[in-house]
Amino acid sequence: TIDVYNPLQRPGRKALDTLVIKFVYSASDGSIHSVQQETRYIHSQSNGGGRNTMPKSFDVEYVWIEEADVDLDSGVFTLFAAVLLIAMLGMLDICCGKNGSDGNGGTSATTSKVSSSDGFAKRL
Repeated sequence: TIDVYNPLQRPGRKALDTLVIKFVYSASDGSIHSVQQETRYIHSQSNGGGRNTMPKSFDVEYVWIEEADVDLDSGVFTLFAAVLLIAMLGMLDICCGKNGSDGNGGTSATTSKVSSSDGFAKRL
């Protein structure tokens, strides 16, 4: 949304010259993504009595900015390559792990007994 603009609310001794409204839209489906406003001021002129005169009108410019299209194919390829690389590194670590000398592919099985206060025992 654009705020309601009152030409009388201006910085000191300046008058509104141009109100620029920028629309950023998607070329693929035509939807508007954002709306921005910009105000341009000019120094107001004073008449002979020491009072500043306000211009009777100001310009409104509408600027349409086309947003760059997103290349989905390259994003999908990058994601696929990253997942493939991580999966291969994980498989390589399992097959040729650092602790591969125990014959379990780098993992060692341990059994421990856990008991609780109510007498229930569980073996892992």
